[in-house]
Amino acid sequence: MKPVLPMPQQATGPVVWILSQGEDHEGGTVLGVYASKGIAKGPFAEAARSIPFDLDGAWQDETGAVHAHGGCDWVSLEPHPLVTQLAVEGGAA
Repeated sequence: MKPVLPMPQQATGPVVWILSQGEDHEGGTVLGVYASKGIAKGPFAEAARSIPFDLDGAWQDETGAVHAHGGCDWVSLEPHPLVTQLAVEGGAA
């Protein structure tokens, strides 16, 4: 049911929060990219409220990502490391 795999390890540099929505087994769409989880809280709640079914699950995982699921629709807010040009030139990506 997870649209994007969680980060395999804790990020040591800057992190962005990606808000996405979709349908089970159908993929999803990125709704926005946020500099912090706090900034994305309102847009996440709004997207979760837009799920046309009753929510059957809402949870936070070990990475701090939050998810809401209703019927076959989902919304997720997940942390992802920000890759800078410096990191690319250094071979990090």
